[in-house]
Amino acid sequence: MERIWKKTIGTLGFTLCMALAACSDYLDVSNEIAESLDLEAVFRNPAYTRQWHANLFNCISEYSCTGGNNASGFTNVWSSLCGETLISSGPSSRLMEAGYNSSNAPLHRWWVLYREIRDAFIFLKRVTPLGAVEDEQQLTEESVHRMKAEAKFLIAYSYFSLFELYGPVPLLTEEVDPESKDLNFPRATVDELVDYIDRLLEEVIQSGDLPPTLINAAIPDGNERYNLNEIVRPTRSAAIALRAKLWVYAASPLFNGGYAEALEVKNNDGEHLFPPYDPEKWKIAKKRLEEVLEDAEACGYRLYKVYQTDGSIDADRSVYEVFQAYNDEIIWATGRNYYHTGSQDGVMEENTTPRDLYKGWAHVCVTQESVDGFFMKDGLTIDDPGAGYDESGFTEVVNPCNDRKRTDKNIFTMYADREPRFYAAVTYEGKSWHIQPRFNYDWGAGFAKGEGSDNSVGDYPRNGYLLYKFKNRQIMYTGDYIKKWARPSILFRLADFYLYYAEVCNEIDPEDECVIDYLDKIRERAGLPGYRELAATGKKNIIGDRKLQRRAIQQERRVELFAEGQRFFDIRRWMICGEGEDADQRFVHGMNMNGERNRPLGTDQSFYRRTLIENRPWKRAMYLHPIPFDELQVNKKIVQNPLW
Repeated sequence: MERIWKKTIGTLGFTLCMALAACSDYLDVSNEIAESLDLEAVFRNPAYTRQWHANLFNCISEYSCTGGNNASGFTNVWSSLCGETLISSGPSSRLMEAGYNSSNAPLHRWWVLYREIRDAFIFLKRVTPLGAVEDEQQLTEESVHRMKAEAKFLIAYSYFSLFELYGPVPLLTEEVDPESKDLNFPRATVDELVDYIDRLLEEVIQSGDLPPTLINAAIPDGNERYNLNEIVRPTRSAAIALRAKLWVYAASPLFNGGYAEALEVKNNDGEHLFPPYDPEKWKIAKKRLEEVLEDAEACGYRLYKVYQTDGSIDADRSVYEVFQAYNDEIIWATGRNYYHTGSQDGVMEENTTPRDLYKGWAHVCVTQESVDGFFMKDGLTIDDPGAGYDESGFTEVVNPCNDRKRTDKNIFTMYADREPRFYAAVTYEGKSWHIQPRFNYDWGAGFAKGEGSDNSVGDYPRNGYLLYKFKNRQIMYTGDYIKKWARPSILFRLADFYLYYAEVCNEIDPEDECVIDYLDKIRERAGLPGYRELAATGKKNIIGDRKLQRRAIQQERRVELFAEGQRFFDIRRWMICGEGEDADQRFVHGMNMNGERNRPLGTDQSFYRRTLIENRPWKRAMYLHPIPFDELQVNKKIVQNPLW
């Protein structure tokens, strides 16, 4: 039996606190005006109506900033919570080490997203064309159609954001009657929720009310190629991409019969919330991803590549510059920068700049597990036979992160001969900066005991690495003399969906050539030999083996999407977080911050020694976030997620 509750409420399960009279919490208008407004008045005014619509975009998560004090369920706390990075200070810095339970779990999305869903339905019910032709805020019939399509997209996005964190949730599809005495609703099933989001996105896609893309194919390059005035507004391409991502999740083990404990979860009426395994979901996901690929071809999306004069790909610039300016790889992004905001909330440059470079804060570290995850330059993992990986001494390393390609000396061999994405992502001991500081033209990053970014203060780097990905190599952060720059905050990019496509093709038929084709497209851009080349040269052959290809795809996603807010959800939907599994979440390591750089390797006094930084109390319950405890107290129809 299909259950679609045609209601929406302010804070799910709580008293409807806004009696649809005061709008001061939702509109950026003066208190004097807000006090005299009701909903009908708001939607008779085109300016207020536009503001209401703009506020619906508060549902969007931001993955462009890691660290600082702005931790919430909508920021990139996920990178540190899954062991990609560590944060030295702030409210989420020790969360996974301390652990949490259902009553004190932070970082919820629940109430915010149900508020945004409610507001979107209010908008859909009341918005109409308004204003005269000469009115700058006029709402034409065409603009109303587009805004309504955007509101529907944001409802779908909000439900997906709830789904990826909590699993199935109550499904409310219209504005609630404020006189209703029953504001409590049970959770929908996985299949009901996925079906509703899918149908809503199909309606948006088929409506023709969204522009196909922000790309203007008539302009070859430059910012003028994109309609950046509407950067965050969803396009048809974004809706097609979100629909495909939804089905990848629905087909994945966490939501498709792989979580044994979840299969036992029932609503109070005995209805199971999680379905048994259904292989057909992989086929639906494949179809949806092929729609993304067809749309990409039609609209001009492509992997970002920089070519050298001989026609070969400049891998270093390609993997770095994709994050520096809007480009053809981006399907959906926001315009939020987080380069510098004037406070510690969301400042990426301070948080990822070493302490001894002007006024760097050096809060955001890269874990040893992430360092080990990057490939060697020959395309092999550090554990593959013949990879040439070495931890026996020191060598010279050409640093590709500056135009002079500086040769850094006395670099630990662990960091030699690694792939371009490693050098673009990690600041390690001895690595020179992209611009040498005026006070020291021989500067190299120093994390060992007694050096500029050691652990002598509590909020200094914790493990001997810093995040380098996303930095602009033409800018030196100099404290009060910051040169601001604009970069997109990417939500969807084509590389992500290439790897999704390889994944679903592998689950359906491991001998499908598309598995290796799309995996190798990502590796080619990154300057690595593809798996066909590795097989032909006898170095490594995974072709046709579902298990080996699955692991290779997961490894590629780990590296390609490093610190972009995806891995937390990837490793959960794959269910590979437990003891002995590929994403074992119990430990986080780094270098020995109490050791010195020049002590003999292998000794306790050496900096270059893998050291346990955090012992994390991982448990299987953490595959899904707990439903907020306060919600369970007031809504007796909601059941908790498994094992909480």
